[in-house]
Amino acid sequence: MKRMIKIFLILLIILPLAGCWDTYEPERMVYAHGMGFDYKDGKYTVYLQIINLSLLAKVEVTSGSEVKVEVGKATGSTVDEAIFNLYHSAQRRIFYGHLAYVVFTEAALKHNGLKEMIDFLDRYRETRYRIWMYATDAPLSKLLITLPMLEMSTALSKISDPKATFNQSSYIRPIDLREVLISLNEPGHEAVLPFMNLLKNQWVTDKNEHDAIKIDGLAVVTKDNLKGRIGLSESSGFRWMSKEFTRDGMRVRSKKYSGVDLIVEKKKLKVEPVIKGNEVFFTIKIKGKTVLSHIENPINLDELSKDFAKNIKTQIMRTYLEGLAMDADAALA
Repeated sequence: MKRMIKIFLILLIILPLAGCWDTYEPERMVYAHGMGFDYKDGKYTVYLQIINLSLLAKVEVTSGSEVKVEVGKATGSTVDEAIFNLYHSAQRRIFYGHLAYVVFTEAALKHNGLKEMIDFLDRYRETRYRIWMYATDAPLSKLLITLPMLEMSTALSKISDPKATFNQSSYIRPIDLREVLISLNEPGHEAVLPFMNLLKNQWVTDKNEHDAIKIDGLAVVTKDNLKGRIGLSESSGFRWMSKEFTRDGMRVRSKKYSGVDLIVEKKKLKVEPVIKGNEVFFTIKIKGKTVLSHIENPINLDELSKDFAKNIKTQIMRTYLEGLAMDADAALA
């Protein structure tokens, strides 16, 4: 009898361990892919993008009527209040483990939106630090429903998979949450976010015009403010100071020739500090493999090399001075 009681007690103890009582079936959840934060009239508005994961798999025949993306929004006095107001209308549990990117409007960055978002994401063990960060002045309701070309899944868009295009044209490098946190905790306490916008009329399909997401410069941010924005042409020097630079094109003009198109690859960057008295200067050395992609008239390669170096120096100084004007030159180095 004692033996039977012991067996019964053991089985009674093991029984609660026989299943995962607090798990959720994957097909019964929805997966957050992107988030947007806006600020207006003293309130935060949170946009949450949900994508159809079934469209990531290759299928033989599709009807073309599947919903590829859905965006919800809610408003609150804080980011947390806005998020929970969004939960009130959510039909299923929202999983944040596959969150790919976060986009901030300029107004949100100016009103502590970056800090509020970091505090929110840090409390969820589901989230990871490989979340791409962006700034924009485009309407988030339109930006988050813009599909990639050929109506691919939104998981393959420019903002959710930026490395795909960056390796072909390394103009403004993408930055993730981990790098933002490091930059904000380093002396200077500033981070550089790619500034994204909507482009119309450059891509068309056989059915209609197609909006596209484009890089439109960069934004310098602190934990609780937006220091300023630098336009696309003014930020051209930023790419030469990036160690992640892979490849980009450049056109060189001179009084002696109309123009030459070059492709720069395998760039090497070296920055050396030079101390003179109480002042510190920096010598920047850039080397790279350059390929002539288009030439209209015969030119002297030595002259082209000098003109090319002058162009790079001009672009770097232009971006530096733009950053200096907003006291953000350290963030652009």
